Amino acid sequence: MKKTQLYLVIGLVLVAVIAGFFFLKNKKTAAPEASTTPQRKVEQINQLPIKDRPFVTLTPRADGKEVTLSLDNVKDASKVEYEMEYTAGAMLQGVFGTIDFSQEVPPVEKQLLFGSCSKGKCKYDDNVTGGSLTLRFEGDDPYVLKSDFNLQLMSEREGVFTSKDAKASLDVGTSLSDSTYMIIHNTMGLPASLEGEVVAGPYAFLTAANSKLTKATLTIKSKDDLIGTKLMFYTGTAWTELTSTVVEGEISAPVTSLGTFVLVK
Repeated sequence: MKKTQLYLVIGLVLVAVIAGFFFLKNKKTAAPEASTTPQRKVEQINQLPIKDRPFVTLTPRADGKEVTLSLDNVKDASKVEYEMEYTAGAMLQGVFGTIDFSQEVPPVEKQLLFGSCSKGKCKYDDNVTGGSLTLRFEGDDPYVLKSDFNLQLMSEREGVFTSKDAKASLDVGTSLSDSTYMIIHNTMGLPASLEGEVVAGPYAFLTAANSKLTKATLTIKSKDDLIGTKLMFYTGTAWTELTSTVVEGEISAPVTSLGTFVLVK
């Protein structure tokens, strides 16, 4: 190899080494690029005062395979996205949908299936015990509400039904048949205006049939002072105060009907 060719090769190698050095140095010191992954917005849940919330109930079908979602007293909302999640054994399942209030005026009802249907055939999920309901309301002032529910069978509960937060319980004795399914659900809002501060609830205890109860007792537990509190029941047209007894952090009252209950002070 001639000297001129040798010098040329050495020069090219030196240039490549120097260029590589500066490339690696700049790569190490360059600021990392901003992530383009969209960040999910943190939702503010249940910030709306109870008196301004819609009244929401979940009523089970007689066989416990479906529930009816009912929304009433909806204020200043154009539509709502609903998301019902429920546990079926070890699985978490969901039902989703949207209600446009310009097309469907409240009160609005939707049937939500614990399972799926295709071509007229339905497949139901087994061992459904409860879940949660999330409602995302759209409008000038959007808001999000969420509450939990239990789905319980009379024969498995020996007549005692409880809320998801374990604060409210209803002992129906032998008033209902063993095959009766009941949903215990926080109704988010009130069916009608009510004086006083809400201490617990409102809770709805609902079955497919509006059964009358005999020797049934509603009990609500609270860490707050229960002196001066009242257990109220909504008859369907008005609130009525139940004759209650307070004993060691619990307030109880005899009841004769299923429906919506709330503890106020």
